[in-house]
Amino acid sequence: MDNIAVSKRAWLVFAAIQTIGCTLAGYGTVYSESAFVRASWLIGFLALLPGNLPAIALSQTLIHVRTAYIFFPVTVACNALVWIMCLVLWRVFRRNTPKSRADSYSIALLATALVFVIANTIHFLRPATCADCFFPYGLPFTLYHDGGFAGGAGFVWKGLAGDVACVLAVALLGGRIWEQIVRPQAGSSHP
Repeated sequence: MDNIAVSKRAWLVFAAIQTIGCTLAGYGTVYSESAFVRASWLIGFLALLPGNLPAIALSQTLIHVRTAYIFFPVTVACNALVWIMCLVLWRVFRRNTPKSRADSYSIALLATALVFVIANTIHFLRPATCADCFFPYGLPFTLYHDGGFAGGAGFVWKGLAGDVACVLAVALLGGRIWEQIVRPQAGSSHP
């Protein structure tokens, strides 16, 4: 598990990119015709990719909560997940195979979580089919629903727990398959 740890230098680079991105993207919270403000916002938006995509979807869904309270924490958390995933994959590809079982399962968990975040982001960004319907969000289980004009919007905690369990189950299955493919059986390596 030591080789999955992210170095201090890598975290400093990550923090610098996120700080610059959040600062420049903060210009998007005020309306301005200034080319400087618009260009700064665009640079900040691009620096915060891909984490800002699920953050946008979530802040649009939770419209009653101030955007800054949702957008920036979700963006940085998602980008940290992607950052760790990229660093781990880089190390794996550089060494060909993970050294321990924990590495295989950690990589499987990060990859599975990333796939679920991307799938849920796409699901959150789909257009609502009607304004007064209970519109569900979340894959494979509903984790949030809009209440329409009648209200009733909120998190579906059982669905969120089901999604977490599904991520863990798929990660365990992926880690096990990785172990079976990459590592030969103990008895088969000797004639």
